[in-house]
This record gives sequence, C-alpha cells and structure tokens, in this order.
Amino acid sequence: MPLEPSRYQDKRTWKMTPAMIRARQPFFAKNMVGLVGLLAVTGGVYFYTYNFLHKDNDFAEVPIPPVSEEELKQLKKEYELKKRSHSD
Repeated sequence: MPLEPSRYQDKRTWKMTPAMIRARQPFFAKNMVGLVGLLAVTGGVYFYTYNFLHKDNDFAEVPIPPVSEEELKQLKKEYELKKRSHSD
C-alpha cells in the first residue's frame, strides 16, 4: 500500500494520535522561532530590494523642453483625431 498510516496516525481519520502530539510538543517553540527567523530574513530581503529598486529615478536629469500653448493645442487636436480614427 503506497500510503500506510504510521503508528502515530489514527487509521480511520489519519489525524495525529495523542502520542504524536506529545512527541512534537518539545519542538514546537523552537520550530516557531525558526519560522519567525526565516520569515524575517525573507521579508527583510524583499523590503530592501523593493526600496533599493524604487528609489532611483533614471529620468530625473533629463530636461523637459518647454511647450508653448499653440503647440499644446496642436498636439491635443492630433491626439483627438488619432483617437477618433482608431475607435471607428
């Protein structure tokens, strides 16, 4: 049989027996401390990476040329025409 229940599992429900629960009790606190440590390291790496990648602004030094009101109106008209022609 591929999945034979161990002596520490109930044969009908596959739940842990009281003996198994008692055997695992001494390790519970250490396992939880280890889990918290692993989660803290993983969270710290993600937090550091996220902050490192989002703090630089590659285009901050690129000057934006001034646009006159007439050029802006012309660009808006061209945009509206393109928008209408694509929606048809």
